[in-house]
Amino acid sequence: MKSKKFLFGIVVVLLIMISVLPGCNEGQPTELVIPSFASPYEVFNATANAGPYIRVSPFPAQGIWVAGHMISEVMPQGALDEQFVEGYYAIPTELYYVKRDGEQAGCEETKPVLFIAILKYEGTESAKRSFINIGETQELQDLTYGGIALKSGTYTLSRRQEENDYWDEPTMPCYLIHSGCFVIYFYGREDVINDMLDRIIVAFGVKE
Repeated sequence: MKSKKFLFGIVVVLLIMISVLPGCNEGQPTELVIPSFASPYEVFNATANAGPYIRVSPFPAQGIWVAGHMISEVMPQGALDEQFVEGYYAIPTELYYVKRDGEQAGCEETKPVLFIAILKYEGTESAKRSFINIGETQELQDLTYGGIALKSGTYTLSRRQEENDYWDEPTMPCYLIHSGCFVIYFYGREDVINDMLDRIIVAFGVKE
């Protein structure tokens, strides 16, 4: 297990180094390649390190769940449980989210600016089926961002979320990504989710 984590760290560091080397970043990445042996938490941690580190408070602001112990509140609407292996979610707040340009998202310690869920499936096909079903269920649209194909739309807070959370707006933009055996879904304040998308591309984007 330790050797896999070490190897994953090397892969991510190499991808980030290549993305910033002179002459190695001509053109945009055209796909995301996330190592299949990585855990959802490791995927998040790699994106959190693709810029000023994103700090996240302990549970319930972050957590892990596995097949057979689903957490409906954090599973994206339309996500399939068939061949689901493991998931990780995080809800960074203004105070602890520093964007890649060095700007802090805000000064409120309890105000969330992003929700992200990373789902891992047994294989590419099961992840793709879940990706498609989420997109159809939420009526998301195809989008190309930074050379990467994904889906986008809007997320509306449930009544329970509106009562218990501290989001600025009840409706906010969202993105959906599929890469190998992973599905990544996130919503939040527009500048923050765009920053998160940039981080994902820096961490895992490659050119053909």
